[in-house]
This record gives sequence, structure tokens and C-alpha cells, in this order.
Amino acid sequence: MTFTERYTWAGLILSIATFAAYWIVIVIRAASDGLPFAEVAWQGPMLWALILGGGLYALAMLVLWIRVRGEAHTDARDHEIERYAATAGSGLTGVAVLATLVMLALAAPLFWTATVLFAGSFLGSVVSTGVTLSAYRRGF
Repeated sequence: MTFTERYTWAGLILSIATFAAYWIVIVIRAASDGLPFAEVAWQGPMLWALILGGGLYALAMLVLWIRVRGEAHTDARDHEIERYAATAGSGLTGVAVLATLVMLALAAPLFWTATVLFAGSFLGSVVSTGVTLSAYRRGF
């Protein structure tokens, strides 16, 4: 397993865990306070999810990088796979950004606007990661 494939797996696991933890907090807050999702205090959990998820990913990448220091980290195949996967995931992320801009223009509630951007970015990332891992396992 290459360095790039290892950190892709780490990123997938961390992003799923972070996204799930965010939604668990939001659902518990909504249920315990008897509030609709749009009225729950969502800003703190979302910021913490982004900060902790990014920090843990950086830490995982650092640990993986230290383990292979002195070796080649990527090759031409890794670069091709990353380019191919970025193309696959960017479409979904772009749709999420467009939907967010439309929601902002229509003055939609901030919770739903932020959620569309957060979930769309997450799903674009998952698609990109899935394409990357599939390319490593099955080829192009």
C-alpha cells in the first residue's frame, strides 16, 4: 500500500467519524431540547468538527509521513489517480457551492445553508476518496 493510499484511507475514516459525530451532537441537541434542527445551536459543533477533523487529519498525515521518511512518497501513478479523483469529486462540491449561493441569495435559514455546504463538501470528498481507493484497487 502506497503512502498516498494510506493517507487516503486515514482521511476517509476521519471524515466519516467527524461528520457522524457532528450529526450525533445535532440530533441529540434537537431531541433533548425539543427544537427543530434550524433552531439548535449548531455553530459550535460545526466549527469543532472542522477544527478537530482537520487537525486529526494533519496529525495522521504527519505520523504516516514520519514512518516513510527517506522513501519516495508518491509516483506518477499516484499523481494520475489524484487528478482523476479530484475531477470526480469536484462536481458534487461545485453543486453544493452553487446551491449554497442560491440559498444565500434567497435568504434561507443559515443552518440549512451551512448544512448544504458542509454535507455537499463532505459528499464530494467521499466521492473523490472512493474513486481514489477504487483506482488503487482496480486500476483506472
